[in-house]
Amino acid sequence: MPGGRAGVSSRNQMSTGRTGVRPRRAVPTDGPREISLPPFPDAGKDSGEAAADRNIRGHPFAGTLLARRQATVSELTVLGAALVVAAIAVAVVASGSLVGSGPGFATLLVLTILAYVVAGLAWRRARPWSPLGPLLIAFGFFCSIMSLDALAQPVAHTVGILTEAPTTFFLIWLVLAFPSGRLDRTSRWVLGGIGAVILAGLVSRSLAMPMIQPALPLARCNAACPDNPLQVVHHASLTHAVRIAGAGGRVAIFALVIGIIAVRFFRASRPRRRILAPVYVVATLLGLAAGMNQISTNWIGAHVGPDDPRSIAFSATWILFPFGFVASIVLAYVYVGAALASMVRELGVSTTVVGIERAVQRVLDDPRARLAFWLPRSHRYVDRHGRGVALDELDAGTWRSFDKSDGEPLLAIVHDAALEEDPELVEAVGAETVLALENQRLQQDLLDSIAALRASRKRLVAAASAERRKIERDLHDSAQQMLIAVRIQLELARGRVDADAKLDAQLGRIGDDLDRALDELRSVAHGIYPPLLADEGLPAALTEVAARTGVPVELRLEDVGRLPEEIETAVYYCCLEALQNAAKHGGADVNVTLRLWWEPHLLRFSVSDDGLGFVPDAQPDATGLTNMLDRLGAIGGRISIRSAPGRGTDVDGAVTVGA
Repeated sequence: MPGGRAGVSSRNQMSTGRTGVRPRRAVPTDGPREISLPPFPDAGKDSGEAAADRNIRGHPFAGTLLARRQATVSELTVLGAALVVAAIAVAVVASGSLVGSGPGFATLLVLTILAYVVAGLAWRRARPWSPLGPLLIAFGFFCSIMSLDALAQPVAHTVGILTEAPTTFFLIWLVLAFPSGRLDRTSRWVLGGIGAVILAGLVSRSLAMPMIQPALPLARCNAACPDNPLQVVHHASLTHAVRIAGAGGRVAIFALVIGIIAVRFFRASRPRRRILAPVYVVATLLGLAAGMNQISTNWIGAHVGPDDPRSIAFSATWILFPFGFVASIVLAYVYVGAALASMVRELGVSTTVVGIERAVQRVLDDPRARLAFWLPRSHRYVDRHGRGVALDELDAGTWRSFDKSDGEPLLAIVHDAALEEDPELVEAVGAETVLALENQRLQQDLLDSIAALRASRKRLVAAASAERRKIERDLHDSAQQMLIAVRIQLELARGRVDADAKLDAQLGRIGDDLDRALDELRSVAHGIYPPLLADEGLPAALTEVAARTGVPVELRLEDVGRLPEEIETAVYYCCLEALQNAAKHGGADVNVTLRLWWEPHLLRFSVSDDGLGFVPDAQPDATGLTNMLDRLGAIGGRISIRSAPGRGTDVDGAVTVGA
């Protein structure tokens, strides 16, 4: 995947435009120029808020911080206005005399206004593009008109009751339009029919009822209700029929809405069910409580007082309804946290593209979700199989792209359309997916670098070994042969010396020096690359080097056969280094044991001595130890060195051979 820090695109569409740079206006350079500076701020007006503004503007995220602070100020303003309106509603209820439970009705109004306003503010902050937040706020303020139910003045009382019809219609619209705030074609027809029934019931009640009872149980005025100023038809049987029919129509509406949301819920995908559940549950409870209230008061004729369980249930669900929207947001964030924790655990086990895509499907609760990866060279998206993915041909709200910090696309997640209403989850999953893919790419780069480093080390070891053999051959074939030839010529010269004893003795000393130089050269050449190792293999070469070590060496060498040259060379020089260290640092009475044996696909060796020992971490000259580690590491082997003062030293090594 392309590197870089990824970001989430603002919406589903990617921005392909380029930001232009306005050219700087030319400034004339000839003649004097007058520079006007802004006036110094008045010290008395430099408030703490102004200082806070200056600090925010210097922040790298100044625009975001200022926008958040402005949003907070506007939210506090709306909440303060709601408190003022609620106080006015309480004052109106207190000035009236119709409601039997004035304090209860006033409390219900205050809680209703504040509940809908708070729910609207929460929804607006979480879903700023959705119309539901402002509508919930507006509905909270609209509910304050119900306080007119407590007034004895007929017109004001009737106006308060007439607000019940748009209130019912709006609540039903909220349920049917949730969560997008838009109605499909079927919902529009259903809502149109419901509106017609509500309007017909409102007109019939206004024209035929001598007095109209409020729908809220706590607002009932019973026999103290004022006369209906809109009544036109005066007939007892018609009044009864209108009351029964109106109650039946409202019960039918509640039952229809409950049935619709039940069918929607069970037909919805799993992501949409998670979004719908909180609002649909409280809407069902409110519909059941309202239906029972209509049946009790209009069909059964029971008196529902403020303390009646049916009255309490209706009032409680009335206040609880807006918090279904808040619960939907809270559950979305809770699910995001739990889902991401689970996704992190799962990605810690499987980091393949298939595993990442399955984790995305499980966390999104969408088995049909898939990943699309951007190919910069061909400028298109492909799935994990390499097939092209045409995002522009998909429905709106079914995919979300994730870009790098420079604006170049990185990947996209194709998901269920219901997840458009759960953007926090999609964005969090997308960010985690980007991190997982980037981590996978970095891990692969690291593995490739390690493999390249190992291959390079092997090439260096092979080149060094080849160079040693070349030097050994050169010394043997050139310098050594030349010295031998000189030695022969020297002996021939000594044979021609007559009776000059001094010259003969001098030539003899030169011959002895030449012999010693030849022996030293042979020793050096043998140390560069032992011919016995190339001719007969490890056991023979180690036997020879043990004999030349100068300390007692017990040999336990198995016939391991011939091995690749780089393995034989590395093991030989590691053993040579260990034997030399034992002879140099082990003490006068040191005894050494050299072992070489074969295990399945593994060549093992060890050099152990009972000498003085040392502290490995405190060794001042660790060149020999480092050489052993480097030699074995270059061919993929491993070595361990254990030592302690007075306990000798153990060098154990192993090299994998074959598959």
